[in-house]
Amino acid sequence: MVYWIVTYSKYGIVLFLMLFLACGFYSLRYEDVRLQARTAACQGVFLFLTQFLAYLTIVLKMQELKYLLFYAVLQLLTLALPLMASILYEGVSRILYNHMCMLLSAGLILLTRLDLGKAGRQLFIASAAFVLGLFVPWGMKKVKNPEKLGWAFAGAGIAALGAVLVLGQVTHGSRLSWTVGGITFQPSEFVKILYICFLAAVFCKEIRMGKVICSALAAGLHVLILVLSRDLGSALIFFAVYVMMLTVATHRLWYPLVGLVLGAGASVVAYRLFSHVRVRVQAWRDPWSVIDDQGYQITQSLFAISRGGLFGLGLGEGTPQDIPYVETDFIFAALAEEMGLLFCIGIILTGMILFWRILRLSAGMKEGFYRNAAAGIGLLYAFQMFLTVGGGTRFIPLTGVTLPLVSYGGSSVMTTILMFSVIQGLYQQRYEEETRLEKERRSKARQKAEK
Repeated sequence: MVYWIVTYSKYGIVLFLMLFLACGFYSLRYEDVRLQARTAACQGVFLFLTQFLAYLTIVLKMQELKYLLFYAVLQLLTLALPLMASILYEGVSRILYNHMCMLLSAGLILLTRLDLGKAGRQLFIASAAFVLGLFVPWGMKKVKNPEKLGWAFAGAGIAALGAVLVLGQVTHGSRLSWTVGGITFQPSEFVKILYICFLAAVFCKEIRMGKVICSALAAGLHVLILVLSRDLGSALIFFAVYVMMLTVATHRLWYPLVGLVLGAGASVVAYRLFSHVRVRVQAWRDPWSVIDDQGYQITQSLFAISRGGLFGLGLGEGTPQDIPYVETDFIFAALAEEMGLLFCIGIILTGMILFWRILRLSAGMKEGFYRNAAAGIGLLYAFQMFLTVGGGTRFIPLTGVTLPLVSYGGSSVMTTILMFSVIQGLYQQRYEEETRLEKERRSKARQKAEK
């Protein structure tokens, strides 16, 4: 019996993920969170079944109680905390929470199989982020006129990045992190939130050329500090988000064309200045010629993806540990090897539904600051997912950024959950506005009927 479960569970995992996605696509018919309740409940069942079957396989294979305890805590996180959020804030989107939890679960399933210690740290940080996220919608109500704080957001972000440049720890040749009280974190991840708030504030009203130049200088200073810190992946994200948010705010298509030209020029300069960029480009162009050195990571990633096929080898049956830094840079390849290409396609589609929902929310927001903030969060999330999946599949050169909510990385997971908590706050604001307008319509109709 154990043999059959371990061998054939991979098919059930893919099936439940596809049914989860079917509910996700069906929910796109409704924008009102009240009309999504039944679909969200159905989705929650498939999320539970996906987790249950995956961890049943791991527990049967490992034969250790600690894996069962880890699964119990994961269930508490992915089922209880979203339910608590729905009780505290009637207008939040359970669909959004479900998609977040599916992405988080996919990463934790693989991390549990690779390194239970890292999986435990990831789960703890995610739990803390979800708890903090419960206060975000409340905090957003307390902040009046956030569009007036644009340059304060920029100053705080630049100061944080500058402190890392001067005082930060060097990791693989880059100054990325601080360690405070024994806890190491990457400030550039948290600065992403400040950066988006800065751009949302600057672009919320009439945008003249002077404002574009000033915002470009501030954004360029963020990027320059990241380049000097040799955190080129984050620098690319900050640059791309600025160009995309400017384009969305102004509706002028020549901005992305200018951005492409500037980005291409910056890429050439980075190629000439930084040796590790040349290494990555060489590994991308012809990894087979340097398979024993610079191309080892990407070739092992491609081997892993090809071995997995459509349904994967099964949890615990692959060799993802052969890929250096598999938990961070190449989590997608590890998922493809053990859980299959269909599962990976499902994860990509889960992220795409999240992105589409955020864009629809942005389009429906009346206030410019919140409309821009939602668009910025969605664009940043989608672009970072593209960079990670593209780098791991050799579609583009490797950038070294994490796959949001899936890859191992405490700062990245916490920042992503907090950004989605902001989105939930916007859902709550829209719900309260719609409820207020509905009450006013009913009151007017009642007064008219009485006359």
